[in-house]
Amino acid sequence: MVFSSISLTFMQTREYDFETQRKVGQEGELFLDQWLSSAYKVFNVSDDIKYQQSGIDRVVTRSDGSIITIEYKFDLTAKRTSNLFFETISNDKKLIPGWGWSSQADYWIFLIPEQEILVFKPGRLRALVWELQNSLKEKIITNKGYNTIGYPIPLIQARKVAFQIKTLYLEKL
Repeated sequence: MVFSSISLTFMQTREYDFETQRKVGQEGELFLDQWLSSAYKVFNVSDDIKYQQSGIDRVVTRSDGSIITIEYKFDLTAKRTSNLFFETISNDKKLIPGWGWSSQADYWIFLIPEQEILVFKPGRLRALVWELQNSLKEKIITNKGYNTIGYPIPLIQARKVAFQIKTLYLEKL
């Protein structure tokens, strides 16, 4: 599956449109579901409020029967900027913490269309943010009526703490 039309069509404009991004993110979720389904049973729990409040998109059963939870991240700008966005404040008006601090998932899986999939244990990426915090420049994303705040994390640094990296290749060129 190739995401060229998505990444060109939905490059971030000045104001972030949550609903548009959610729809685009759903395509990324399908792609990641297919990737994981080759080895695991994947259950979509993203519409369940209990899981939403914990920052969990999928419950995955491994072949040994153990269960893990996953939060998906679909980063459209990472390929262009060479940074992952680590959200610290989701909504500055309501003071809602960002997923970077509040997610309770066992793993975060970032999809960077046409580039790679990065799998992180949250504690490793959080530790990297703390380590780099003084050298990072906070970024404010303007939404309708509020702002989202976070740090752009250099991909070169993030890859060093990733649990798994899968490079995506373009097919049928």
